[in-house]
Amino acid sequence: MKNDLKTLTILLRATNFIQEKIKEDVSKYDLNLSEFGALEVLYHKGPLPVQAICEKVLIANSSMSYVIENLIKTQLIDKIKDPSDRRIHIVHLTDKGIMLFDEVYPKHLAHMRSVIDVLDENEEKELQSLLKKLGIQ
Repeated sequence: MKNDLKTLTILLRATNFIQEKIKEDVSKYDLNLSEFGALEVLYHKGPLPVQAICEKVLIANSSMSYVIENLIKTQLIDKIKDPSDRRIHIVHLTDKGIMLFDEVYPKHLAHMRSVIDVLDENEEKELQSLLKKLGIQ
C-alpha cells in the first residue's frame, strides 16, 4: 500500500462524523458531551471519585470541575467528601439524574446503534479489533 495518510484521514473523518452525531443527540437533552459523558459513567459505574470520571470521560480535571459544578446546579449529581480520605470527592447521580438517564439512555443507545448498524456484526467486531490494535502501541 502506498505510504500515505489516507487511513488516518478516513479514521479522523469517521471520528468527527460520530462525534457530531453524539453532540446532536445529547443536545436534545440540554447537555453537552462532557456532561453527558460524566452522567453516563456514573449511570453505568455508580459513584466515583472525580479523578476516575476524568479518566473515563477523557477530559482534564480543571474542565471536569466545571462540568461537575454545572451538573450539581441542575441537581443531576451530588458530590461528597470521601470519609476515608477527605481530599477526595465522590460523585453520584441524584434521584433526578437517575430518572433522567433511565429515560434518556435507551433513546441515546438506539440513536447511536442506528449510526453503527451500517456495519454487520462481523464488520463491527473486526472494527473493534482493529481499533484496539491501533490503540495498543
